[in-house]
Order: sequence, then C-alpha cells, then structure tokens
Amino acid sequence: MHLNSLHAVIEADVQFTRLDIHQLMDLSKHHYDGKCKAAGQHGGFLYGLDKMLDCNAYVDVVDVVVTWPQLDLLCKIAEGENGYEMVGGMPVPGELGIKILSIMQKMLNHSVLVNK
Repeated sequence: MHLNSLHAVIEADVQFTRLDIHQLMDLSKHHYDGKCKAAGQHGGFLYGLDKMLDCNAYVDVVDVVVTWPQLDLLCKIAEGENGYEMVGGMPVPGELGIKILSIMQKMLNHSVLVNK
C-alpha cells in the first residue's frame, strides 16, 4: 500500500441570519427538486439551522461550519429567489444567491491554494 496524494477538504464557518434561514426555508418549500424541499423539512439542513435559532429567541444569527455540497444545495435552493429568471440558460442569482456564490468562490480560491 502507498499514498498516492493528499487532498484537503475546505469547510467554511458561515454566519446565517434568521432572515437568511427563513427565506431559504420558504424557497425550499416551493422548489421543484425533492432534495431542496427536504432541506427545509424535519431532519433537513435548513430545518436544523432554524431549530438552533429557536433554542435562543434572543439570538438572530447562527454560526455553522458548512461543506461545499451544503452550500451547493443552498445555491440551488436560492435559484427560485428571482422566480427562476434565466439568462443564457443560467439562473439569475438574487441577493441570497450572490451571498452564497461569494462564499463558494472564496472556498474555491482557498482550495486551489491548499491543494497545489
């Protein structure tokens, strides 16, 4: 047995506001994809974030370490923010989508540096 290579998995510590979570949960309810719908339902990622905030009514933000697949799912959920408006076959991101894409870009940039 021998080691072929090492790979770093980049995770991001992201602060979600109560409004971010509620908007994403609302978008997930109406999403066409079952996995996106499940994120806002009992046992889903967004549902868990909402419950974290419910544990303390005096807090309006929650800090969570998220993975690329989780952010990718949130980005897909946020597609519906502008009513699935498309330009050149690609969804036009709204405010939430832009925030998520910005975090993903930073993760990607860091990943390239770490995995050189």
